[in-house]
Order: sequence, then structure tokens, then C-alpha cells
Amino acid sequence: MLVNQAESLRKAIESLIDAKLYDALARPGGLDRLAAYRSTGVASHAIRSAEQKLEQTVNEILQSQESYEMQA
Repeated sequence: MLVNQAESLRKAIESLIDAKLYDALARPGGLDRLAAYRSTGVASHAIRSAEQKLEQTVNEILQSQESYEMQA
């Protein structure tokens, strides 16, 4: 179970990193956009989707852990 959780967390983090790198390096004005995102919180759809997936993954892991602790 821990291996699956670690793997899904790793994939979600990698997805967010990939989205930010692609946005920053592959598109014109990417570094300026990334800096603006850090100060305003406004990001591309791909970055927002990756962030939501990471949040969802973390919440699922936490819920699973809470459920496990209640059973113990």
C-alpha cells in the first residue's frame, strides 16, 4: 500500500514539474509567466490541472492514512 501511495505521489509531483518546465522553457515568455504566477497565483491550465491532481493525491493518501489509523 505504501509503495502505491509513494508511486502516485511521485507521478503527481513529476506531472507538476513537467507542466511548469514546459510552460517556462517551451513557450515564449515562459520565465516571465512563471515569475508572474509566483506573485499572482494565475497559471496556465496545464499547471492548474497538475496542481489539482497533486492536491487530490495528497488528500487521498491522508484519508487512507486516517482510515488506517482508525482501524488500528
